[in-house]
Amino acid sequence: MEESLLEEFEKYYEAKPTDPAKKILFAVLDDLFGRRGLDNAWDDIDDDVKEEILASNLEIVRKNIA
Repeated sequence: MEESLLEEFEKYYEAKPTDPAKKILFAVLDDLFGRRGLDNAWDDIDDDVKEEILASNLEIVRKNIA
């Protein structure tokens, strides 16, 4: 079974993605969640919504690096 985007993001420190778009997305989100309060806000979001956020932002990154 393939990992969800959220699972990949949660394992970002253990296994860096090879997909350039995922590298960019995960690095930007990692920086944002390092800011006070944003990490706590992310934790309060339901997993299905987190998955939607990751997927839609991944598409934005892919469209802009193409």
